[in-house]
Amino acid sequence: MKIIVGLGNPGKQYESTRHNAGFYFLDRLISHTELAPVGESLNFQNEDKFDAEITQTDLKGEKIILVKPQTFMNLSGRAVAKIAQYYKAELSDIIIVSDDVDLPLGQARIRSEGSSGGQKGLQHVIDTLKTEKLLRVRLGVRSNEGHEGNTALSRPLDTANYVLEKFSLRELPIFKAICDETIKYLLLHLGQKHEIPAHTLEVKFDSL
Repeated sequence: MKIIVGLGNPGKQYESTRHNAGFYFLDRLISHTELAPVGESLNFQNEDKFDAEITQTDLKGEKIILVKPQTFMNLSGRAVAKIAQYYKAELSDIIIVSDDVDLPLGQARIRSEGSSGGQKGLQHVIDTLKTEKLLRVRLGVRSNEGHEGNTALSRPLDTANYVLEKFSLRELPIFKAICDETIKYLLLHLGQKHEIPAHTLEVKFDSL
C-alpha cells in the first residue's frame, strides 16, 4: 500500500497557486492511464472522517490511496495521521508531495527523510507523526521570472505571499512538465515492493 498525500489549501481562491503544488500534482496523477481503470476516471471524494478528499486505485496489485487534506496547509498532519491510523499504514507507506520555494521551477527532489525546509504543511506532518523519516516529493516553485525588475532567484522573497501567488502563463507549462516527469519516475517504482530511490529530476525551457 502507498498513501500519496498532496499538500495544499482547499478553496477555489488557492487553485493554481504555488502552495497548492501538491494538489495540482495529484490532479495530474489521477488522470494517468496506469492508475485509472480502463474506460473510467478517478475522482476525489470528500471524507469528513479523514478531514480530506481521497480516491484510491490499484497498481500492479498494490493499493494506492491519494489524499488531499482539507485542513489548510498548516494542519496537514491531522489528516495524514487519521488516514494512516485507519489503514494501519507503516511510515514507509506514506509519500508527501509539497511545494518547495527553495527549489527552482522545473526541478523536483525525492528524498526518504530530512527536515521540512520551512514548509509548514510538511512540518506539521513531521510533528504529528513524530518522525522526519518520510518519503517526500518536493516540487520547485521558485521562478526566475522578474519581480519588480529583479529575478526571484537573486533576491529575498516575502515567502508567505509568494507561495500564494498563481503560476503565470509562462510558468505553468514548466510546472506541468516537472509534475509529469516526477509521475513517470514514481510509476516506475510503485507496485515494485521496494523503496523508492532518492532522485532529482529537472526539465528546462529556454523561454523562461
